[in-house]
Amino acid sequence: MGARLSGKIAFVTGGSRGIGAAICHAFADEGAAVVLTYGGSKDKAEAVAAAINAKGGKAEAVSCDARKAGETTKIMREAAERHGRIDILVNNAGIAREVTLRKMSDEDWNDVMAVNVTAPFEAIRLAANIMEPGSSIITVGSILGDRAPSPGLGSYCASKAAVQMLTKAAARELGRKGLRANVIQPGPIDTDMNPADGETADLQRMMVPLGRYGKAGEIASVAVFLASDESSYVTGTTIDVAGGMTA
Repeated sequence: MGARLSGKIAFVTGGSRGIGAAICHAFADEGAAVVLTYGGSKDKAEAVAAAINAKGGKAEAVSCDARKAGETTKIMREAAERHGRIDILVNNAGIAREVTLRKMSDEDWNDVMAVNVTAPFEAIRLAANIMEPGSSIITVGSILGDRAPSPGLGSYCASKAAVQMLTKAAARELGRKGLRANVIQPGPIDTDMNPADGETADLQRMMVPLGRYGKAGEIASVAVFLASDESSYVTGTTIDVAGGMTA
């Protein structure tokens, strides 16, 4: 167990699996108390919290339907009231709908934007009003916020581009208050959303100079850096963690 985040309160959206779960574990290992949200994966979220608590950390799992307007604000505010404050916000929850633009329904488009853009906006807006100087906002985006490599990813790419710029705008506006805001853009990471044995995995590996998928823990280690005082002069920055795919 480390101490880089000792005494900090972290609010992590989408913490039940994959990158989000890895971030929760990494934060707890560095001394933070973690509030993690989940949409439909209650059992997995509670298992993450239980595992953290079992090894001496502090974590709780809270249901949050990010598709509902105002839900993220409500859940985050309640967490801040329970714990007295929030020092670290991680906007990690995200969904994808792999449908071409000509066939995409309004419902699919709105769901992606609600979870991937509006919910982070709600969280950042609340953070701007309740977080103390020295606090950190971290958005987990995607390298697809900078490119559209194949058909069917239009809504996802658009949402990740939007949330990247939203976070940069937050860094610009909140810097004088002592708040930092940064973006992590993962490349191919072995999760259930993009498994290393999936249909397009070999093609993706061919585009990565390191020749492999990344691990969720490799994103979590960057999140720890951005949450800690080690990055006290880092804000408004996008960090690609993609094995050289964006070189």
